Amino acid sequence: MPRFELAVVHEAASGGRVEAGGPRYRERLLPLLGEFTNMHAFACAVLLELKANDFIDTERYPNRPEMDAYGVAISQDLQERFGIEGFVTWYVKFTMDTDDDGHPVLMASLHGAEYPLKRIGGTLPVEFSRRET
Repeated sequence: MPRFELAVVHEAASGGRVEAGGPRYRERLLPLLGEFTNMHAFACAVLLELKANDFIDTERYPNRPEMDAYGVAISQDLQERFGIEGFVTWYVKFTMDTDDDGHPVLMASLHGAEYPLKRIGGTLPVEFSRRET
């Protein structure tokens, strides 16, 4: 069972209230998207595409916030919008906090899947290489 409700995750992402980061995120995403502003927009767009069946598990570590992990095959539309056709399978994890106004804010990390992702909706195979268009 996810720690965070997807409706609240979608609300935060649609409002752009996402802080994304982590070494893999920057290292792997910047070469694909070219600009940090594109990276933020992409992170928000991927989070908006998450569905209940994409849930993998809630990660729990000592002295760290719980994080929900998802595996998602992003839509063709999203791939085309960001010019990353063929980079389909993404691993996403996030935790949630609130801003000074009480709105949800996500702290997220995402990168291309490195192995098949075992989600509650079934195993998602890796599809992560540039597709010639």
